[in-house]
Amino acid sequence: MASPDELKHYILKLSADAGNFLRSHFHSFRNVFHKDFKDLASNVDIEVERLIIDRIHGAFPDHGIFSEEAGKSNMKADYQWIIDPIDGSAHFVRNIPIYSINIAVQHKGKTIAAAVNLPTTRQLFFAQAGAGATLNGQPIHVSTTTKLEDAYLFVEFPEQKFATQPSIKKDFSNRMKVVEKLVAACAQVETFRIGAVGQCLLAAGAFDAYVDLSGSTRKWDQAASLLIAKEAGAEVIDLEPPSGDALRVMVTNGGLTAQLVKITNS
Repeated sequence: MASPDELKHYILKLSADAGNFLRSHFHSFRNVFHKDFKDLASNVDIEVERLIIDRIHGAFPDHGIFSEEAGKSNMKADYQWIIDPIDGSAHFVRNIPIYSINIAVQHKGKTIAAAVNLPTTRQLFFAQAGAGATLNGQPIHVSTTTKLEDAYLFVEFPEQKFATQPSIKKDFSNRMKVVEKLVAACAQVETFRIGAVGQCLLAAGAFDAYVDLSGSTRKWDQAASLLIAKEAGAEVIDLEPPSGDALRVMVTNGGLTAQLVKITNS
């Protein structure tokens, strides 16, 4: 296995190269298809994923890989790469410039290194377990906001994205009531829909908290961004007990946790 410094340089170069690929293909012709109920992808997802996987296989042939499109390989290996080649594929295919490339490395189930690239804004976030988080090489930390009336929140709205996803119909009204309370209590509530983007912007202090009300998040979507948020000082709270591949969390700067828990629990 590469040293921590070698792994850092490798994952940053890999993420940067994948970002360059997506920028160069953002306005290109794309073959778009439905992967699931309301889950879109295109040939560009497949192509950038192949670029990433081929690089990893070449450098670390004994490592396992789980990727959004290609699935699993060598899952018994101690080291596993978790890849979401385009987080926000539906945005990408509709020319909405809000999407990310998420790459995480896990050792025996624990995420040890992660990179999230926002190609449109040229923001490359990185973290190693126990070593803090950076944005374009500069250290970042969560905000110090402690009052909800001053807080900027990133909220993911309820959505029925996958056919196998539990129906959100019975919880839709309650979740939207939480949105209403957050809008009333906070300085600003925004949604760009891509959770990894929200968590990384929180890590850099741009947002003060992230609340997932979507019901469609999977663990691999946020393996990278959650490490970055935690290494920047964020606190992560399960809004529902993790079940299978499903994940639904709230991430805060720590100073707003109690106030937000009171609203989300209501």
